[in-house]
Amino acid sequence: MLFSLCILVSLLGWGPWESTGPEGGDVNAPVQSRTNASELWALSGASPTQVVHSTDAGLSWEVQSSFTSGTPYDLIVTADNNLVAVGSSRTWSSTDAGLSWTGHYQSNTYFQDAVSHPTAPGELYAAGYKYDSSWKFAVLHSVDNGATFDVTYLPITGTQTYGRCIDISQSDPSILLVGGYGYTTDASTYEPALFRSIDGGASFTNVTPAAASSGYYFYGAAIHPANPDIMLSASLYKVYRSIDAGASWSEVQTQNYSYHMTYSMADNDLVYAGGSSRGYSSANGGLTWSNMTSGLTGSDIQWIVPSWDNSSDIFTSSSDGFFRSTNGGTTWTSSNNGLVAGKVLAMEESQGWIFMNLEDMGMYKSPASGTVSWEEVTTPLACGDFCDISADGSGTILALEGSG
Repeated sequence: MLFSLCILVSLLGWGPWESTGPEGGDVNAPVQSRTNASELWALSGASPTQVVHSTDAGLSWEVQSSFTSGTPYDLIVTADNNLVAVGSSRTWSSTDAGLSWTGHYQSNTYFQDAVSHPTAPGELYAAGYKYDSSWKFAVLHSVDNGATFDVTYLPITGTQTYGRCIDISQSDPSILLVGGYGYTTDASTYEPALFRSIDGGASFTNVTPAAASSGYYFYGAAIHPANPDIMLSASLYKVYRSIDAGASWSEVQTQNYSYHMTYSMADNDLVYAGGSSRGYSSANGGLTWSNMTSGLTGSDIQWIVPSWDNSSDIFTSSSDGFFRSTNGGTTWTSSNNGLVAGKVLAMEESQGWIFMNLEDMGMYKSPASGTVSWEEVTTPLACGDFCDISADGSGTILALEGSG
């Protein structure tokens, strides 16, 4: 008992822990305030999830709060500028700009993507899946900042069915576009599915492009802000465009993933989508697309956020941190000042140095005593991260790459 007490007293003497860097790390779901274009929020990929906040358009960041009891998958700003996060069997809402959060348990429900009603305070829609004898493709509707939801199941074949993406018309919010897929377990087959509603989600029509049958599932859906007859959808490999509200579709591009397709409110000819390790942009309303890679690093690029007040400014995030562009995505600049969200995979002390590998960020070292000062170390990594680091006491560092 005395021994345990001594250990406890010793640990308490160190005081609270604080992050010391290096800056960057896994960042998800960046969003922009509806009233102040310079104010941004995003979520860290670590657990517990940190809510990070910027008041200067992403030039600098601070940790504002955190989530517990679940994993958030998406973050939105409602029409009255409240924040709602959705995730695994839980939603969270904040009415004080992210300083504090109220959690809401949602039994057997996974939220994959969410959108806010453009004018109705506290109203939002989400695409996901809910367990009801099996996992079922669900559209979820809330009018109270995500505290409670009405559920509509969409009819597609498959042993299990899943919702993946959703968008709402900014000019006519009775129009919704929702994408997902069905999966048949015994045959290991996928069926992509796309649905449209013209009555605020009361009913849905299947508008799946015939050419998408081999596309596995839909990752992206977008409705033109000013003309809801123009719609975009994206399966695993293809981008489709409709000019008759989904009645017919034309294949316009071959590209992988196309997560969270988003039209610019400042210039409706501009459209963006995440591409896992790159971004995509279109300057003609989605007819043709270009890769955005210059300056972007890391993986899991899913959210491309165009500023609503300046068509040149766009934001994104990856496993390597936050990025901003002031020229429409032609080039990107890493912007992680104050953002410390890296996932530590391995750490070791040797010869007065601390060596640390962070997921998708590389190897860093800092003096083991005195001022913490991290610098990146050149390594022979070929296909992954170091999962373990060991020192033999002579200055030799041994490391295992990937899974070892």
